[in-house]
Amino acid sequence: MAINPLSSNIVDLLSLETLTSKGYTAHSEGGSFADIFTEALNTVSVSDTADKASALALLAGQTDDMAGLIIDSQKAEIALTLALTLRNKVMEAYTEIMRMQV
Repeated sequence: MAINPLSSNIVDLLSLETLTSKGYTAHSEGGSFADIFTEALNTVSVSDTADKASALALLAGQTDDMAGLIIDSQKAEIALTLALTLRNKVMEAYTEIMRMQV
């Protein structure tokens, strides 16, 4: 049984080396954070779809791989938790910026 990793894309997207290699800097314009966040959400969607497909295959009797189902479920949960944490941190930063007096 082969176990595929969660998706190194999420972790790679957030690493400094990957950001600089793609041309993103702290002062760049053009929505680089939006691109990162969109790709993270796409990864969450793909993980969720794989989880649902594994569950349906098990329920339909097409496979008996219970371990694969549990692994896919955990992958989807971790990806969703990462996306929610990222969203919460962005909202906290936005709230702090809005509280600043100009």
